[in-house]
Amino acid sequence: MEHPSILGEAAKNAMQGGEAVPLRELRAWQRFHIRLTGLYGGAVAVSLLLIAVIFYSYSVRSEIEHLQKRLVTTVTGLASSMNPDRIAAVPVDSTEETPFHTELRARLAATAAIDADIQSIYVLRPTGENGKLRFLVDFVKNDQAATPGEEYDATELPILLQGFEKPSVENEPYRDEFGLTLSGYAPVRDSSGKSIALVGADVEASRIDVMKREVLWVTLGVFGIAVVLLGAISIVVAHSVRQPLSRIITATAAISRGELATRLGLERVDEFGLMSRHFDKMAEGLQEREFIRATFGRYVSEDVARQLLARRDQPLLGGAEHVVTVLFSDLSSYSTICEHLPPAQLMDMLNEYLGQMNMLIDEHHGCVIEFLGDAILAVFGAPHVRGDHAPLAVRCALAMRERLERLNDEWTKTGLAKCWTEQGVPQLKARIGIHSGRVVAGSLGGATRMKYAIIGDAVNVAARLETLNKDLDTNLLISAETFAQLPEDIARRFVPKGRHRVKGREQEIEVYAAS
Repeated sequence: MEHPSILGEAAKNAMQGGEAVPLRELRAWQRFHIRLTGLYGGAVAVSLLLIAVIFYSYSVRSEIEHLQKRLVTTVTGLASSMNPDRIAAVPVDSTEETPFHTELRARLAATAAIDADIQSIYVLRPTGENGKLRFLVDFVKNDQAATPGEEYDATELPILLQGFEKPSVENEPYRDEFGLTLSGYAPVRDSSGKSIALVGADVEASRIDVMKREVLWVTLGVFGIAVVLLGAISIVVAHSVRQPLSRIITATAAISRGELATRLGLERVDEFGLMSRHFDKMAEGLQEREFIRATFGRYVSEDVARQLLARRDQPLLGGAEHVVTVLFSDLSSYSTICEHLPPAQLMDMLNEYLGQMNMLIDEHHGCVIEFLGDAILAVFGAPHVRGDHAPLAVRCALAMRERLERLNDEWTKTGLAKCWTEQGVPQLKARIGIHSGRVVAGSLGGATRMKYAIIGDAVNVAARLETLNKDLDTNLLISAETFAQLPEDIARRFVPKGRHRVKGREQEIEVYAAS
């Protein structure tokens, strides 16, 4: 058999212009490699965008947290360095500017000068009225500062009020009468541990906005570079997918035209290479099946064709001797059915019946030798030799009886059974005879016409047992040779029916009937 490793001439001609002709039937957006690129690129782009958003949020949050820590460190250091006694000596509501105020403001200014982000630092004192505070001193870099004793309402600023108890910082910028700011606070305690004031430091929101813009530009830059790289990778991926896909489409089109010698032959180590190898095996299998169909189409069993195909160099005619179990089945009252059922309906009924029985025989590893009208001749143990041929044949016969009962129910529902029930036949029954013995199995016929057949006394005995069912009023008879090979679970379903003489045999045959 020819076994090429590349596309055939017709298939190669279809690749003119570097593109499979069938592929040209698709619009651009319908092509797999374009949709794959779009889907892959879109998914990665969305992922990159999500990563960018997460990176931006994380970066902004990190910057804010870093700023918060600096604020806490600044106010905590200032609070610990202040003299609580001198602060307590100044009346809360005093508006007088003293050298102490000047000294304290200078210290706050020096601290603010060190950290460019800090816009203002101040000291607030509680008034005894809930949420009402007064400035002790206030320093603002680029704006007018509050005067000593000026009142400040902090009733809606719980984080600020918490600063009298412990160092704290705002989670997000907040808006007050001085604008949008982010602030940190720390308490000033006297020798007894009582909080008498708090130090606060503010960063204007404009500074936070500048920081966010810087992070945003960095994020967009990274995202843009990633998108460009993604586009380049997508083009490479699309090309690596498009080329083998075009070749596969061309090859499958050639197979569909009957060019079964076509092979892909893609020398790749990826999924396309794996697909190529499986495709070539499939094509080889199709080519072999076509050979089977053309050469052995007259055989009813694929096992027979496969066995003959495996030894093509040997003569087709002739056979080999085997010990097998032969099953012969025939429908009772078939003549009555033929007489009263139209030919077309008769054909449909027989096809349904024989199809179901053939399926059961295949399931039990049997081989249908031939259909003789409603009769079935099958063998178990050839051409595929196996030692459990007798149990398989008997199990198959029992299954055939059960399946025929279900078919009778279906024919009754469809009304087909009316044809024979009106003639006094309540339901169709099959008579089955089974015998185990030695036969010759092989090809019978001539050079131009042949069939797979089994020849031997075992075939005749099985046919006689089928006929003997009429005399014994049974529907499944097996010989003692078959019964002796049955396991206990099957054997107990049969009862002895004695010894009987059958046509064509001098010796009587001991038989068993299914209960």
